[in-house]
Amino acid sequence: MGRTANHAVVMAQLIIDGKPYGPHPFVVQIRDMKTHEPLENIHVGDIGPKFGYNTMDNGFLLLNNVKVPHAHMLAKFSSVDPKTNKYVKPASASLVYGTLTWVRSTIVLQSGGVLARGVTIATRYAAVRRQFQDRDAKESDIGENQVLNYTMVQVRLLPLLAATFALHFTGRGMMALYQENQKKMAGDVGKVSHTGRGPSPEELFPSTDLLADLHATSCGLKALASTTAAEGLEVCRRACGGHGYSSFSGIGTWYADYLPTTTWEGDNYMLTQQVARYLLKSARSVLKGANPSENDTTQILRTFLSRRDLGAAFDILGQDEDIVAAFAWRTSFLTFEALKHRDEEKNSWNSLLVDFWRLSTAHSQYLIVRNFHEALQSESMVSELGLETTALMQKLFRLYALHTLEREASEFFSSGAVTVRQIQLARTKTVMKLLEEIRPHAIRLVDAWHFPDWVLDSSLGRYDGKVYEDLFERASEMNPLNALTIDPYPNSEVLIKKDEREKFRSKL
Repeated sequence: MGRTANHAVVMAQLIIDGKPYGPHPFVVQIRDMKTHEPLENIHVGDIGPKFGYNTMDNGFLLLNNVKVPHAHMLAKFSSVDPKTNKYVKPASASLVYGTLTWVRSTIVLQSGGVLARGVTIATRYAAVRRQFQDRDAKESDIGENQVLNYTMVQVRLLPLLAATFALHFTGRGMMALYQENQKKMAGDVGKVSHTGRGPSPEELFPSTDLLADLHATSCGLKALASTTAAEGLEVCRRACGGHGYSSFSGIGTWYADYLPTTTWEGDNYMLTQQVARYLLKSARSVLKGANPSENDTTQILRTFLSRRDLGAAFDILGQDEDIVAAFAWRTSFLTFEALKHRDEEKNSWNSLLVDFWRLSTAHSQYLIVRNFHEALQSESMVSELGLETTALMQKLFRLYALHTLEREASEFFSSGAVTVRQIQLARTKTVMKLLEEIRPHAIRLVDAWHFPDWVLDSSLGRYDGKVYEDLFERASEMNPLNALTIDPYPNSEVLIKKDEREKFRSKL
């Protein structure tokens, strides 16, 4: 919009006879089609340099008494009758939230691929790069150690590698849930009243509408998935050492361009409140003994209430199903704890925001673990992957889940989902054993994403492993600054003593 677009889709408050009907989309012409100059009463321009994503000319727009034709209102779901001047509301209030939910579901699916790009570069480079001889190596072992063989590197990169697949399968599950919801809403069109505006999804009676669950799920997973990808890219950059700071690593620009994802389509911290609101309402309905249609949220809350006095006793080190159950237990525990603080202790909403963020994070981590596990239990998936690859993916599942459990150990322990001894064994034995077992397959696992070299645009992540040759080529032969010889002293008669840029251009 800053310098290029002649039209903009503007979200503006719709007011009819002094009554507001909420934001609606309008197609507004902002520049002349021939001269490309801004139209009268419209001030538009570029917002200036950004942290990244500078190939996009984001802009500002000021409108002063600009008339928009009636036909320019986007009216697929709601409209204004040109004859009666009456507002025609959507056939289903839920339709209003379809686009946002779809975009957030797409972000979840995209996050796995985004993180995989950084993990691919860092893992390949760590396999090529060698530093120091293993101090415990046999005398017959000659040469320095591959950086990827150091457990401190493995524990940073391999859980992120597992996360790429976890986010991928979760994104696929989200899109399937979205499609299911679209079919349900299409069947419900015409069954609702056309008077007044409906509540937002998180305000609907919990568990009675699939959209309420989808909306909360998409909010929480969008926040966690995009944060995981953004923070993971920085971990990958650091794992590449000093060369990771070079533009030639292929991570820096990609990282800067992805960062806005944590704040667009809903700021990640703000979105967690919507997840908490939905979970609290679901918990209230379960406590009241209401009998809404069962979904996964109400099921895990009911299971927790029925077993709370007996305890959990989950075998997280031996059974994958128990790992999923432990994550569900922790979510339920935090939900009822937050509900107690809110309803019984009457704490203000603002004072509970940190608790709500933790609750949303726990719920979203549970959803990722559950989706990853369910995907690997699917007969079609096992048939597609084969038994050997499926077994390897199950190791990635356990690594992602147990590494997450280890980092969130205090919540799992306080909820009673696991014991201190289980946490100790997960940290010192199971996770380290999984790193050792996955390490030989690391390169093949990142290669499975099939990123071509032109997409990665990275010296460090080259498929053929010619890291240092490409680094030198880019830094020396392809760097136009090296074609200039500059005299930096202030008393010099000339600034540029030698200019070979024409020779450089001919090479290009």
